[in-house]
Amino acid sequence: MELEGQTAIVTGGGRGIGRATCLALARKGANIIVTARSQDEIEEVRKMVEDMGSKSLAVAADLREESDIRSMVTKSIEHFGTIDILVNNAGVAVRKPLTETSAEEYDTVMDVNVRGMFLCMKYVLPHMLREGRGKVINVSSGAGKSGIRQLAVYSASKFAVIGLTESVAQEVSGKIGVHAVCPGSVDTDMYRSLYPDEASLRPEDVAARIVELCLPGSGTASGSCVTVYGNG
Repeated sequence: MELEGQTAIVTGGGRGIGRATCLALARKGANIIVTARSQDEIEEVRKMVEDMGSKSLAVAADLREESDIRSMVTKSIEHFGTIDILVNNAGVAVRKPLTETSAEEYDTVMDVNVRGMFLCMKYVLPHMLREGRGKVINVSSGAGKSGIRQLAVYSASKFAVIGLTESVAQEVSGKIGVHAVCPGSVDTDMYRSLYPDEASLRPEDVAARIVELCLPGSGTASGSCVTVYGNG
């Protein structure tokens, strides 16, 4: 129970990598704030976490809305008193040629994948800095390291995640660990909506790597991008 007494926020926690991460962190003893837009999904995960013996809070929030993020962070502090871990996992994607991608689709992808992550860090980091400790894990993608055809906007957003991670890690150097995780294809609803082929990773594979980065004594350098690729 290496994370007993610590509190983690997981965005996009209602399904896929987010849900698997909530459960994996709970197994290590962490309190979990589950946040996503769907109240039903996050309540289901909250109950799963509590059934495992950890404390949990479900907070519905749309990461496109700054007021929702501020409220989510405030509720988390009021309920648990501290935020020790932030997992920025929520993300959306559009698969189509750039010339067929609308400005509205571009805005949605960037608002959730980049702006939402920026705002979560903006409002959580001051609490971590006051405590002098914390871990931030930003979920990027293999598409954030190498552009992929018909995923131009998604790739751009995930490249931005790595840039945010590297820059923020320098700003909080020595106090807070900030990492990006770059998975390959993961068997999630989002991936299945984009591609018909079988993914090479399970959400649990990515969650396990995220938990490793959150554990005390993790030897991975802050600011680094950790790849998680399967054999497929």
